[in-house]
Amino acid sequence: MLPQDNTRDNLRMPAAVIHCPNCGAELRCASRGAGTGPGGKPGCPYDGLAYASLRAGHDALYFGAWRGIDASPMEVRRAYHRIGRHLAAIGQALTGQDLPAAERDLARAVEAHQAADPSEESPDSLRFMDNALSFAHRVIDDLLHERGLPPHQPMDFSEWYDRVDVPFRDEW
Repeated sequence: MLPQDNTRDNLRMPAAVIHCPNCGAELRCASRGAGTGPGGKPGCPYDGLAYASLRAGHDALYFGAWRGIDASPMEVRRAYHRIGRHLAAIGQALTGQDLPAAERDLARAVEAHQAADPSEESPDSLRFMDNALSFAHRVIDDLLHERGLPPHQPMDFSEWYDRVDVPFRDEW
């Protein structure tokens, strides 16, 4: 969010990085007071939600700098590795569960992730990374559905992230 400060020509405020003490999610709070809990302490929007760390991990990637048109190659490589760690965490959550659809979606996510290797500088790397993240989202929704819960909606948590525009969507 941009501050309404005419003396600074509406410069962007730096995001505060916090870690949720309950789910461990790394959150970036761009606006003052957003997500502030009782006593002025930062709260976590994922607290009390099923698969909180998977949701937070997904959203951190979904709203990540790598998805911007101006993303640097370093941001893309960093996101590629974060997606790999996110997929591993999802795999851990699936361990011991009998969810064939979720397992298929995870396999598709891993396949897309492997095809995306940004070190090869393929023009399709970003598309494959986006596909891996989309399949990961489907797995999270499969896990939530198994518990009788509604699907995860990343836009419900957008105020916690710097980038809420999701470029490239219409181009793929």
